[in-house]
Amino acid sequence: MRIDPKGKVAGWPSLAVRRTLRRLGTGFDWTLGELESAASVQAGEGRALIEALLSEGLIEAAGRDAWNLTQAGRTFSSATAAKRVTRATAEKALQEFLGRVEQVNNDPYFLGKVTRVVLFGSMLKPEVERLSDVDVAVELAPKEADFDRARARNYERAEKLAAEGHRFRNFLEQEFCWHLEVFGFLKGRSRVIALADYAAEKSFVLKAPHRVLLGAAESAPGPEKPARPVRSRRPRDCPF
Repeated sequence: MRIDPKGKVAGWPSLAVRRTLRRLGTGFDWTLGELESAASVQAGEGRALIEALLSEGLIEAAGRDAWNLTQAGRTFSSATAAKRVTRATAEKALQEFLGRVEQVNNDPYFLGKVTRVVLFGSMLKPEVERLSDVDVAVELAPKEADFDRARARNYERAEKLAAEGHRFRNFLEQEFCWHLEVFGFLKGRSRVIALADYAAEKSFVLKAPHRVLLGAAESAPGPEKPARPVRSRRPRDCPF
């Protein structure tokens, strides 16, 4: 997906909206305060932004004073504002990305590993000569199999990064420091690679034309079956 870098979304600059959604796109619910922090707006200004994002279908309510990204919101957050590129440029960017995948999996510094890479989108349409971006979804997992040890190593990394000046906006960013660090490295500041979290966007990715570059292939989930209505039983003495 490509967005106009000079365009607006419900009156808000497109690039600012994309940046905000990227910062919020952890797969967890977030609050008004976290939105205002992600959008770099003053306290009290976030309500108007929430209404704008709701009207565009980019977020949805997740309870009282809590929201999360919709599928449209996640797609928008990974959209590019760069100019279209040739297939040769796209292929080069993809190979460089796969090189970063190999580096993550082989370098002991990284606490996470890439277990699945799925290519989808316009890259798989040979009739498209100039591409807006290269859509890639990745699935990550901790390298340490033991949950307690993996969590301890993650906290050590978060503390180290904080000591070096990195600012975590909330405890979830600290809790998933290992994931965010790997995800950011894989993106590599590339303006061509549009990186998606496979775990969060699995349904969308598998329903689109796609190709598995690493890991096992999976089938697209079928339509959800409607819940069977529960019929109340009439009392024995009911006359009708």
